[in-house]
Amino acid sequence: MNDRIKWMVLTLCTLTIIIGIFLVGTESYFNIKEINNASDQCYEIGGTPEVESDFMGMNYSFECHTVEGSE
Repeated sequence: MNDRIKWMVLTLCTLTIIIGIFLVGTESYFNIKEINNASDQCYEIGGTPEVESDFMGMNYSFECHTVEGSE
């Protein structure tokens, strides 16, 4: 392979990695914003949020526990 093809392959690989990191970071950011919003809404109704999430908040489960008859 000549130098031009090597440079193009390296550029494409680098660009693909950068875009992948950007997309993962964006998804993590918006998931964390969604968890915070749901937690705030749970507190507003007098509940206690229970959140389980994995690394960077990519997957999560959310529950809002309220006391019966508090409304």
